[in-house]
Amino acid sequence: MQRLPRTQNDLRPDVVELAFGEPDPSLLPTDLVTSAAARVVPTLGRGALAYGRRPGPHPLREAVAARITDREGLSVSAHDVYVTAGNSQALDLVLAVFTKPGDLILVESPTYSLALRTIRDHPLRVSAVRHDDGGLDVDDLQAQLERSTGEGRGARLLYTIPTFHNPAGTCLQDARRRRLLELAREHGLLVVEDDVYRELAYDHDAPPSLWTMDPGAPVLRLGSLSKSLAPGLRVGWVNARADLIERLDAAGVLDSGGSMAQFSACVAALVIADGAYDRHVARLRAVYAARRDALVAALREHVPAGRFAVPGGGFFVWLELPADVSATHLLPVAERHGLAFAPGSRFCTDGADTHVRLAFSLYDEDRLAEGARRLGAALADGARRD
Repeated sequence: MQRLPRTQNDLRPDVVELAFGEPDPSLLPTDLVTSAAARVVPTLGRGALAYGRRPGPHPLREAVAARITDREGLSVSAHDVYVTAGNSQALDLVLAVFTKPGDLILVESPTYSLALRTIRDHPLRVSAVRHDDGGLDVDDLQAQLERSTGEGRGARLLYTIPTFHNPAGTCLQDARRRRLLELAREHGLLVVEDDVYRELAYDHDAPPSLWTMDPGAPVLRLGSLSKSLAPGLRVGWVNARADLIERLDAAGVLDSGGSMAQFSACVAALVIADGAYDRHVARLRAVYAARRDALVAALREHVPAGRFAVPGGGFFVWLELPADVSATHLLPVAERHGLAFAPGSRFCTDGADTHVRLAFSLYDEDRLAEGARRLGAALADGARRD
């Protein structure tokens, strides 16, 4: 039987592929998952192989709730956790349940490119809110909300990544978080908080999530184990106030299929319950922090004209190129030098092409340093060709 590929994307051996924000396959906890999978039915019973209840298996909901209570300072129960098949499925479900054709949806610019694709699968109007080194520009958000309300087409939903942003790596400043929550309440704006990188904090604890800051606000916090355990499990969850959870629970797809991730959520529950998950996350933080530091140091050496902020967590460095360089035009030059990256235009609704996203999750420190060296060579080569 043919073995499955180790990553979502085929990696070329002669290219440093910094475009892909995936966990390193060598860091996936195969022993933990294999052991937990073997124990699921003996421990939790045959119900683990059934459709399961719509909110997901209670053991995982309970484990996630206990973890939030312990680590995020908010006392919650399993009722505050709704299991999904990862963040992508959760976002699509939220859009299906909470929007209707023609609704105005706000996103940051830049933002996660594949979230943009998911949003565009729905017949919605999309408008971009500015994003800077402090995160989402809440003044621009307020202006857009007031303008759209005045035009009689108030914005329905904001998709945002306030913690270890993809691609920018930023964390939304505390004052902006509080102002965002005030604006959401004032304008009836539903905030979809993508919180997938929370566990991958390298310098200090992640800031409080929007949802934990104000559990009564119109916030749907999307959590996931894809980056911190195993993406193939497809396990995530939504945290939200009770009325929003009830609306999710009424979705037809859930009424038909039950839990979206019954068996894999049971596997995850066992991994978390015995403390193995905590040990695994601690290892990930140490490894990925070292990789981030290696890439940052090499960029400073080989791409001194590039501007970037050091991310406190997540997988990405968002590098601003010299003013006369286009990321899209630089990419084929970089490919000739054996380097791939994601041009900034993929993450911006206006097609802005001034940045590149460099993922440091897939490679060790030496390979990342080589990637930065190749980027510097590509920039020099591109300048000569012009």
